[in-house]
Amino acid sequence: MENFEELRARASNWLSVDALPLWVDRGYDDKFGLFHEKLDFSGGPLEELPRRLMVQCRQLYVLAQLSLRGMRDNRVLIERTWRQVKHCFYRKELPHRWAFSIDARGEIHDSKCDSYTLAFLVFALAWLHRLKPDPSYLALADEVFAVLEGPLAASKGGVIDALPRPDDFLRQNPTMHLLEACLALYESAGRPQDLARARELHANFSRHMLWRSQAALPEQHDDAWNAEGIADNWYEPGHHFEWVWLLRRFSMLSGVKVDDDVRLLLSRAEREGIDAEGFAVERVGILSGVPVGSRRSWGTCEYLKACAAEAEAAPEDAGMWREKAAVALKALSTGFLSVTPSGLWRDRVDADGQTLSVDVPASSLYHFVFALMECERVFGRILQSPPAFAPVKAPALFLDRDGVINIDTRYPSKPEDITFVDGAGDAIRLAQSQGYKVVVVSNQSGVARGYASEAQVLDLHRWMAARLREKGAHVDAWYHCPFHDQAKLPAYRHEDHFDRKPNAGMILRAALDMNIDLNHSLLIGDNESDVVAASRAGVRGHLFKGANLFEFAQPLVEKIRTSVSTPVTPNQS
Repeated sequence: MENFEELRARASNWLSVDALPLWVDRGYDDKFGLFHEKLDFSGGPLEELPRRLMVQCRQLYVLAQLSLRGMRDNRVLIERTWRQVKHCFYRKELPHRWAFSIDARGEIHDSKCDSYTLAFLVFALAWLHRLKPDPSYLALADEVFAVLEGPLAASKGGVIDALPRPDDFLRQNPTMHLLEACLALYESAGRPQDLARARELHANFSRHMLWRSQAALPEQHDDAWNAEGIADNWYEPGHHFEWVWLLRRFSMLSGVKVDDDVRLLLSRAEREGIDAEGFAVERVGILSGVPVGSRRSWGTCEYLKACAAEAEAAPEDAGMWREKAAVALKALSTGFLSVTPSGLWRDRVDADGQTLSVDVPASSLYHFVFALMECERVFGRILQSPPAFAPVKAPALFLDRDGVINIDTRYPSKPEDITFVDGAGDAIRLAQSQGYKVVVVSNQSGVARGYASEAQVLDLHRWMAARLREKGAHVDAWYHCPFHDQAKLPAYRHEDHFDRKPNAGMILRAALDMNIDLNHSLLIGDNESDVVAASRAGVRGHLFKGANLFEFAQPLVEKIRTSVSTPVTPNQS
């Protein structure tokens, strides 16, 4: 049986080798310049289906996230798709400008003004701005907010579903994704008004939307956000888990305590909403407690995100959440992703694991990417301090490990294999004193070759970090790449993994995770591949040939710091 690290590696390969290439090829209508709504189970497009704006926005997020992550540069495709989105969906003749969907010929199919869709439009704009800090994205987001906070605003907070209204209910889902969009925009642009919006949405959730006596977040409410008295009301465990991730992210960005609400959401959703194999069930009756038999892929994705969020929020319980995440990832992989051709998925299965889906919706890729990226961010690196939002980019000193921090003894995997290079601790302390983050980026093909497990690498990094910390040398994060094209272990076999230097993936991943200013960063490595990786990431690379690391690093660090004449604002690059 594969361990958690091998499951993560297989999922990473599924995404980078199979899913992403398939969806930017067969999933993209090259003649129209937009993504297809769905594929069939042979991978063929269902071309006559209407195209929803929400799906295009989710795919733009996917492309932007994976470009920033270094998996694949999708900028040209993003630019083309975004131009076509504006051309096809933005209609001046509509009172609120944005159409819900268009037909296969580009004509309006549904003109309703939909809050769920507009929330994803803001979310996409946040990620487009993160990729390319263009003020036009922010201006357009503000236009959309004017609609969401005007005609679509619910009288007691949050938003109504749409105009015209489909019925008399309020639903939590559009408000949830509006909070997600506000947080993404705040992380992208650092604007106080977006965090203020998130605070209002959170307050409404905590005061009105939770049915506390039932430990449930109802899917239907009346116009005052009351759920009692609505017959056959239900909650969806996947939405409980989605809110857990959002609340933890909101807390990290705002400092607001969310522990009580998180515990409430998890208490019932984990008890009733996760089956014995780790799948999230689709829905549960609030008063009856009776679950439906079906499972959706997105619900299990959201449970994986919740496990990552809880492991990050409570490091003392990280082992427990890691075990739960492993069960969820196995369920996701075996229950939904084991499809031929690889890169497709089953969106819905019954209680026996039989497929209920009749096609493959493009909209699910957002959930898979989000969940797998969070799983990797939390469980695939070592952090020395709890994550904190940095509104201003900071430079970093990137260090290779073997041959730079420690003497290279050929695949060291245990503490007794480690001898620190002279001056390593002093160099790290110097970088800290000059305002640098210190980040290790290390190829570790010994994992792929079977010399050590990935868990051993992570444990060794914890040990090395502790020894350096005893010397006053604080390494902010440790990243490693366990993949190799000649891997003995199939899970780690990749022809040219985007994280493996000379590729820039680890550097770009750290920049995304930690808001690093690459223009004023530097990398020290002992191989030419380190310097090439730095160059590909837009970082100054320097080749260390041994001796004393402090003496080598001191003039480099001080030279770059004196060249920074003005503060670096968020998302300059």
